[in-house]
Amino acid sequence: MKLFSQILLVSSLVVSSNATTLQEILNATLQNNENLKAIDIQNNSLQKSYESVKNIYNPNLNVGINYLRLDGDTREVQVGATTTAFAKLTVSLYDGGKSSALKKQKEYQLHSAQVGADTARKATLLQAITLFFQTKTVEENIKVFQEKSTALKAQYARVKTKYDIKMTTIDEVLKLKSEYESTQYLLEELKYKKEELLQNLSIVSNMEITTLEGSSLPKYKDVEYKESPAIEAFKLSLKAKEEGVKVISSVNYPQLKVEDSFNFYDYQDYNEKMLKDLPEKQNQLMLTLTYNLFNSSSSHKEEALKLEKLASDEKLSYIKRQEKMKFNLAIKELTTMQHKINSLKSAVEMGNTVYDMVQVKYQNGIVDNITYLDALSKKAYNNALYQQALNDYEIAKANYYLTSGIDYKKVLSSLWNLK
Repeated sequence: MKLFSQILLVSSLVVSSNATTLQEILNATLQNNENLKAIDIQNNSLQKSYESVKNIYNPNLNVGINYLRLDGDTREVQVGATTTAFAKLTVSLYDGGKSSALKKQKEYQLHSAQVGADTARKATLLQAITLFFQTKTVEENIKVFQEKSTALKAQYARVKTKYDIKMTTIDEVLKLKSEYESTQYLLEELKYKKEELLQNLSIVSNMEITTLEGSSLPKYKDVEYKESPAIEAFKLSLKAKEEGVKVISSVNYPQLKVEDSFNFYDYQDYNEKMLKDLPEKQNQLMLTLTYNLFNSSSSHKEEALKLEKLASDEKLSYIKRQEKMKFNLAIKELTTMQHKINSLKSAVEMGNTVYDMVQVKYQNGIVDNITYLDALSKKAYNNALYQQALNDYEIAKANYYLTSGIDYKKVLSSLWNLK
């Protein structure tokens, strides 16, 4: 776990008190994201649902009172009015395995949801990391095109001065002015995009974010693939379906129930001479055995659940292959991004060198404004692509770590006190 103990280490260094680090954003996301909170609440609901069926004997204790009165013609041996207070305990000794299967079904559903919550957290963390580095890309692009804008503005002012004294033509002035205005428009678009990304990042983390501190993930190293919690959650869901079949089929088995009632009686309006031995209290024990000889719907329900489970088995096989494929692609993406960064680094160095040479020639009138603008645009374009590649590489690393199936808590626990 040494690899993961380093993750986000650079982001823990705060240079500006106003800037937000990646570590702070991810910590806030885990603690404050409303979707994750909702999942926790839903899991608590499933916990209560499980607890409601934990006792497979389903004991029930009821107390009550009833009043019975006979009006009209009554015989001498009948009681006119009877008041009964009772306490009745009912226990299901055997219900065909329904309660046991229902308990296991709820238990599997609960565990599946709990494991699935980790999958949701990983996905949300990856979303936050992606937004973070996309924003950093836009910030770097703003710097690149601000430099281009500054260079264009200076050249425009220089050429405009030359035009005013009739030393150049209007087309050179207009070309620089057009390029400058286009760059200004692009800058406004980038500023809007940055604001949009920051707003989305604020929503995901549920904290106000205005500026970002530079952060990076540790250098890419090999990690061993293991099945993700998503697959484990799906397997638990399949087990819950199996128990659902047992719940339906339980109707075809005998049902055994015991009831014990303790009653207190009070009598009015009766012939005391004829009825001298009326009980004042009585305990009644009843054992009931039932067997369902015919049921027209349970077999169809059972078959439907079996087919649903069969479909889920096929889906699980597909998910397993898809997840392994994504992990392998994540490895290849990292290698591709490394080559891309090296290539763009060379392109940036070449673009900067060419621009410096062309700028001097342009100011000395050796090359025209088309050559100059082409060199300036290529310089800005290469720099923008390079900055984007650097940040895309960070996203690729996060995707690699989080698709490996490794528990995110093991990745981050060395930095934060996660709950």
